Amino acid sequence: MWSSQSYKKQGLANGLSLPLLNESIAQSELLIYSEYSLPSILSLKHLAKRTSVEYEWLRSFVIRTAIKGVDDFEIYKKFSIRKRSGGRRFIHVPSPKLMHTQRWISEHILKHLPVHPASHAFRKGNSIKKCALRHCGAKWLIKIDIADFFSSVSEIQVYRIFRSLNYQPLVAFELSRLCTVGCLDFSPRIKFPHWRTKEFNEAIPLYHQTLLGYLPQGAPTSPFLANLVMKNCDESLNVLAKKNDLVYTRYSDDLSFSTKDKDFGRSRAKHFVFEAYKIISQFGFRPQFRKTTIVSPGGKKIILGLNVESEFPRLAKSTRDTIRQHLYFLEKVGPVQHAFNRKFDSVWGLKSHVRGLIDYANMIEPNFAEASLEKFQSIEWPV
Repeated sequence: MWSSQSYKKQGLANGLSLPLLNESIAQSELLIYSEYSLPSILSLKHLAKRTSVEYEWLRSFVIRTAIKGVDDFEIYKKFSIRKRSGGRRFIHVPSPKLMHTQRWISEHILKHLPVHPASHAFRKGNSIKKCALRHCGAKWLIKIDIADFFSSVSEIQVYRIFRSLNYQPLVAFELSRLCTVGCLDFSPRIKFPHWRTKEFNEAIPLYHQTLLGYLPQGAPTSPFLANLVMKNCDESLNVLAKKNDLVYTRYSDDLSFSTKDKDFGRSRAKHFVFEAYKIISQFGFRPQFRKTTIVSPGGKKIILGLNVESEFPRLAKSTRDTIRQHLYFLEKVGPVQHAFNRKFDSVWGLKSHVRGLIDYANMIEPNFAEASLEKFQSIEWPV
């Protein structure tokens, strides 16, 4: 339990000045007694104490340079995976100490902050099913994807989130550095003025970098921060949707708009897409133009892999067929041959993939998933 009197008494005993203690108390109470009861963080050293991560390491993460004498120092491990739609997705896995720090920030700060009601991903109590349910019975469906969602969120946008919570400027800056990954000076982003730093803090020259960092996919803080940065964009899109009698939801980078009005019309849908593009761009994001779809009353209405044509979400036929096909070949040719035929790196990878599909199906259609799991467990797995 926070006590300003105990804090002041201990501070005076440690030789700190009364004006400094009064200022620290004022800053702390601004956070502790805020609407969200946020933890007080007065400096990077204070954060080091709260997270039990050495100050030297936190400072190194903020500066984005290795600690002298520490072999194999890495802030992030970077690798890529293939996207189903083509191209590659880059994943940044934080080093253990940074991961611990980011989890602390997520747990004690970010998870308590409200996001827009239209946002359904990365929120406790929400799910793909609940998001899709908002569109059940739709006659017209519009789907828009945001390209490079996490990496489109800049360090300055993250800084503004922490400043809006009343963290002091330097602390907000350091928190934003701990939650972002740095850009190399030869990155293509150097061409874009909004990715170049505009001011240089002479007080801490080591903190200066040419380019702003961005949210890494793989950090536990990134989903929370992306949702918070998108809050105003979500509101603008929601206002536009309501003006057009559409329902709006967003699940990470997947934006969906629908109406039960069968007379909505394609020309009106195209005009709406154009207006939505303008809003998305105004907030610093870029639509993935080739993935935008307009589905008329006769087309299949699929949102996040779920069919929303009836009263309740159902598994898409393609998902059910994929699970059935995997189970058929697992039984017919065995896990080893099936993993080889489908170009899985290992049988373990195949097993995890199929089990994941069944678990996903269980959230939507438990009866189908139960029958599938029974077959899955009857397979003789070598791992």
